[in-house]
Amino acid sequence: MFDQRYQTFLVLVATQSYTRTAEQLFITQPAVSQQIHSLEDEIGVPLVHYRRPYLTITPAGQQLAAFIQRTQAQSTKLLADLRQPAEQRQISFSTTLSLSEFLAPQLVRVLQDQAQYRTINCRITNTQAALRALQTGKSDFALIEGNFDKRAFGYQVIRHEPFVGIVAADHPLARRTQVTWPDLARYPLIVRELGSGSRDILLHLAQAANVTLADFPQVVTVNHPAAIRQLVLADVGVSFVYRSVVARELAAGQIKLLPLAAGNVEHDLDLVYLRDSFFAADYEALATTLRQTRSGA
Repeated sequence: MFDQRYQTFLVLVATQSYTRTAEQLFITQPAVSQQIHSLEDEIGVPLVHYRRPYLTITPAGQQLAAFIQRTQAQSTKLLADLRQPAEQRQISFSTTLSLSEFLAPQLVRVLQDQAQYRTINCRITNTQAALRALQTGKSDFALIEGNFDKRAFGYQVIRHEPFVGIVAADHPLARRTQVTWPDLARYPLIVRELGSGSRDILLHLAQAANVTLADFPQVVTVNHPAAIRQLVLADVGVSFVYRSVVARELAAGQIKLLPLAAGNVEHDLDLVYLRDSFFAADYEALATTLRQTRSGA
């Protein structure tokens, strides 16, 4: 869809180096410079600022790179769909770890019921990696609960999910009728890893209460909600998760919600796709079906 100059520019954006771009494309560095200058002359705006040894991509260049990535990802999917009979098509999506626990299985069932795809690929990762997979075309869409730039992506809100503080049923805080953030800070805190949407939400809640991770006697970082569930059951510390992640344990009385006035919020669970996607109508229909599935559950 794009000539070689656009491809060269995309590699330059990734490498931030004329030398490394030339090495990756097996061409000379002057050839890279010539292609970039030709592209700038054609478009009529500067794409790169280069003052040896520093190279920066201009805002216009960043917009162009994002457009190239979006267009290439969508054209690859469209061509694949056109070449394959309907019953042999495939779809790929990313989901954050928390949503893989309860929303992703619902989505897979919806895709199975639609019987449009021979192959369904699910990538479980964190919010930032899920967004990168969209931009590079590795995923068609993503289920995300973390914060993201809503100007850069198309999205549909699937539902609002309570994000709650939890402890083991026999934890001292479980017997309290009210809990404050200073109360929490007396116990170890179990948190998700960097890049996790759940971690970001927790940190924003704590910051609003003028509390940081440094205020806790110990911080245990875990990269999977199932492990957090087990650690809370073992009374290792306090944590925050989406309520659906611990629905069974709450129903069984094994885990208790923290009565934290300034800590329990609802957060959007979103189906996210590339902005101005050619397939936006398909994703909107899928989101509608997911919402109906939830309301009928």
